[in-house]
Amino acid sequence: MKGYGLTVLRGSLVERFDVEVLGVVPNSLGRSQILVRVSGLGLEKTGIIAGMSGSPIYFEGRLAGALAATWGFPKEPIGSVTPIESMLAIDSDDAAAGSGSGARSTSGAAGFRAFAETLSLPEEERLAALRKIVDARSGPPARAQASLLAPVITGFPVDTLGRWGTDIAHLGIPIALGAGTILAFPGTALQAAERARPAAPIEPGSAVTALLIDGDLQLGATGTVTRLDGEGHFLAFGHPFLGAGTLELPVAPAEVVAVFPSAMLSFKMAYALAPAYRLTHDRDSGVAGRTDRAATLVPVHFRLESGSDPPRTLSWGVAHETALFPILVTISLDAALTTLDPTPVDRTLRLRIAVATKAGPFVYADQMTGPRAKELALMTANVLAGLVAQNEYEDPEISGVDISIVSAPGEKRLRIVDAALSTRTVAPGKTLHATVRLVDRRGAEETRVLSFTVPKEAPEGRAIVIVGDGNTASGVRIAAQPAEPRTLAGLRAALDRLVPADRLAALLLVPARGATTGDDTLSALPPSFAMVLSEGGDTNARSSVPVRVLAEEILILDRPVSGSVRLELEVERPRS
Repeated sequence: MKGYGLTVLRGSLVERFDVEVLGVVPNSLGRSQILVRVSGLGLEKTGIIAGMSGSPIYFEGRLAGALAATWGFPKEPIGSVTPIESMLAIDSDDAAAGSGSGARSTSGAAGFRAFAETLSLPEEERLAALRKIVDARSGPPARAQASLLAPVITGFPVDTLGRWGTDIAHLGIPIALGAGTILAFPGTALQAAERARPAAPIEPGSAVTALLIDGDLQLGATGTVTRLDGEGHFLAFGHPFLGAGTLELPVAPAEVVAVFPSAMLSFKMAYALAPAYRLTHDRDSGVAGRTDRAATLVPVHFRLESGSDPPRTLSWGVAHETALFPILVTISLDAALTTLDPTPVDRTLRLRIAVATKAGPFVYADQMTGPRAKELALMTANVLAGLVAQNEYEDPEISGVDISIVSAPGEKRLRIVDAALSTRTVAPGKTLHATVRLVDRRGAEETRVLSFTVPKEAPEGRAIVIVGDGNTASGVRIAAQPAEPRTLAGLRAALDRLVPADRLAALLLVPARGATTGDDTLSALPPSFAMVLSEGGDTNARSSVPVRVLAEEILILDRPVSGSVRLELEVERPRS
């Protein structure tokens, strides 16, 4: 049989090309493929072009299916067509949902515990541990197959694409065109006026872009509309995008600038206009969507301070999809930081990330220094985004992400050498001073004093003062409140107990009798009640509480600090 297909090769004009059937490859599961040879529109020279995924194919005036695949380095423009019968079931309620981008959640108590344990490790070990967390919670990658989608990438430096190329390919966006070749369109995203330019309504053969990131940075894939019914339902691509089952992604009309011929696989250079539609289903035989409205993205705001330069900002949105959210935050943060931060490899970064949820903001701050500072910041952002988005308790309803980084050139560190108390005996209600001696990486010394008041209710007897870095303070806080989070709010409270690396802390501790129950810690319990909780009176009780924090003082330094000192103290009430 002979027929025709529809696609866009320039601007938004839908044009016709010729199609000749070569044969049919049957499949008992309904995914038979029609092999075709195409011609016209210069396809004899370019071959089938990436971006033609979903191009509708007609025989005798009837829709037969969507152009969906070809093979690398072809000598003739031969491809396969997904039958329309398979595609019509994409958005039916009984269609198989198969979620290829699902995530295995380890982001509750176990995820928090794993993250907290990384804080005490040296940089290389910490990076390895963070990567292990990411790998453990990730689901199977989306189909990293040869795709007829054309990438839409703006604002992403080549370095970023090189670091995350495999992950981007797993997101259904082909960027590797050959051995070591990365397709990139670095620079800023399109001007708002250009993107907001009115576009013609989509029709079969129209170019559309499914967007994972949109704004000052843009990441998506362009394909073709296969079918549009009178109720605003459309089918496209003829093959999976993410293999995600049900989803919600913005879709924009696309403008094709040019076709880039390639011996391996030619592709359309296209850009997305303002999102106007949404994808709702992503199945093995294609994608389905609606024209009623555009899907929303999670807004991300990035702010960088570096030296005496004015702060610089970028804003973009990332997809809500739970399994994709952490990697999209990470890739876009890498692009923003690589673009805006001119400092050398050795740097000191102060990171603050806040994820807004229905339970309130999840906020984490830390400071990294040295040649691995940037990678540590990126992996920390990835783990924290996953900790919230993929938590095992409930949908956090993430409404925004704010990331700020203060960057300075050079590696900066402090180490605690020694500490001393102003007195070894103190009365409740009195102020205690701890003098701390610090040394930087070049051997220069400095002294800091931390002061705090001993509470009037402090018990008499032996007490301990721990002077240490942020990790030491975090460890003490967790020991004093070891209850594992069991709710979204509990996870947020547990994160709040972590202390950044650029903090110098002094904590006054006394032995405690207590137990954990649920998200809470009960301290200073009577022995009988503590025994009841730990022996079955409360099945949620988890562990004893070895210490109680009576007071703490924390100073913010200009660089990460490491080390700790343990000092003993007697609390005595004045004798009358």
